[in-house]
Amino acid sequence: MLCLLIPMVFILSNTLQKSQSGKVLAWRPALHLYRSSFLVILHIIFVGINIYGWSHSGVNHVLIFEIDPRNHLTYQRLLEIGTFLMVLWFLSFIAFIVSSYYDARPFAQPLAFVILLVLLLVNPIKIFYYQSRLWFLKNLGRVFLSPYFHVDFTGFWLGDQLISLDLVFFDLQYFICFYMNDVSWTRPTEKHGVFCSDWSQFLLQTIFILLPSWFRFAQCIRRYRDTKAKFPHLANAGKYASTVLVAVTNALRRAAIVEYQSRRAANPFLYLWLISSLISSTYKLIWDFKMDYGLFDKNAGENKYLREQIIYSSKAYYYVAIIENIVFRYIWIINIFLYFDTSAAEYADIVGFSFGVIEIFRRFIWNFFRLENEHLNNCGEFRAVCDISIQKTVTVASGYSTRLERLGTISNLGDERNPKRHHIISTGEQVTTTEKFRKTTIQNAKFNNENISLQNLTTATHSNQENHFSENLESSSDTMSTSNSLVLVNPNYHQTLST
Repeated sequence: MLCLLIPMVFILSNTLQKSQSGKVLAWRPALHLYRSSFLVILHIIFVGINIYGWSHSGVNHVLIFEIDPRNHLTYQRLLEIGTFLMVLWFLSFIAFIVSSYYDARPFAQPLAFVILLVLLLVNPIKIFYYQSRLWFLKNLGRVFLSPYFHVDFTGFWLGDQLISLDLVFFDLQYFICFYMNDVSWTRPTEKHGVFCSDWSQFLLQTIFILLPSWFRFAQCIRRYRDTKAKFPHLANAGKYASTVLVAVTNALRRAAIVEYQSRRAANPFLYLWLISSLISSTYKLIWDFKMDYGLFDKNAGENKYLREQIIYSSKAYYYVAIIENIVFRYIWIINIFLYFDTSAAEYADIVGFSFGVIEIFRRFIWNFFRLENEHLNNCGEFRAVCDISIQKTVTVASGYSTRLERLGTISNLGDERNPKRHHIISTGEQVTTTEKFRKTTIQNAKFNNENISLQNLTTATHSNQENHFSENLESSSDTMSTSNSLVLVNPNYHQTLST
């Protein structure tokens, strides 16, 4: 279907360049109104390909994202959704071209398409992957309210995806202003609202484009509050704070172009933007390689410039990703040449759209290596056992058994060539006769391909003199090595049951 629609768009755009009344088709407003939805759909397709790569390489994204393995979208379903929405996008764009030719309210088409996307996402009817949509909306809401919720890996990862969709947030200002002020709905108007011209326009654009960076900054501050670890959380927050400086100086540079039209090199905000952009891009590049990818490890051994353990089949993937990330992190330098070349100003919107596509592709590559690093090393320290309540009657805590069962269902974790390590760390609290165990930890547990079963649960005797009781959990598993142990941490009582 797409193979037919894409050529049709080019044919119609070249044939119907003017309407029947002689008006030139408004391509620039159409680009602003359609490019954001295109980027979102393209990102969905790329995530589907990511899931395919993770599944076939043994990266356990189901465990990392804490998804219910019995009810989640496979890569086939996600690719179906993405391609279906892409077909609708092209049909809407063709409808825009045809309606522009007949002067039949063409700008109703992009608005109708965006409304359709929103309805497909938020409709309460239990159709169109209701559980998956509910899971996504819940986690997206937690990202928007980042300072007030505990940050898990899903929220962190989703926040980074929004960073790469900053052009979508940037275009929100144009979208809102266009439909609030263009009362004719047939062609752009010269009428402008309060936040749709001059400095107020740049202010609103800057606020919108900074929202994703604010979400991630707030998440980093929340993680610092929860863990009290200055590194890496405050250092990561500094990375997103540098984005604020870039956005502000860029807005000032663009707003001052009119004043320095004849002598653009004299624009002081140009140099502030250059310095802040260089610092921010270098900061992010180093963080990508060392923290997100885990590369340039001194103990890499034969994997030169990489890390000790790698999952993907060829080292060339990693080296290509390094080069790609360097190029794409500094591709904004092209804007310097466009700034001084006044004849290229009319192509600025197309260049911006191209940068948006490139950033989506860079994030697509980033997803592969970030999930791999998290899978191998738990580098973000997101995987932790939830609080468990063990009743005095020694009933099996549902959270604990469910966690083990979930881990036990995971396959491809015991490949000898690529061992996967899952460290689940927590702390314990003192237990008395009137208290419950608060936290139980599993330390240094290596899970192989076979299912883990909790076979025996034995209750220890209660001691009135010591004013506390202990519960011995005896579990046997064919998949845990003899060096592993199940540890119950207690300030007054410590028992290790070797399995």
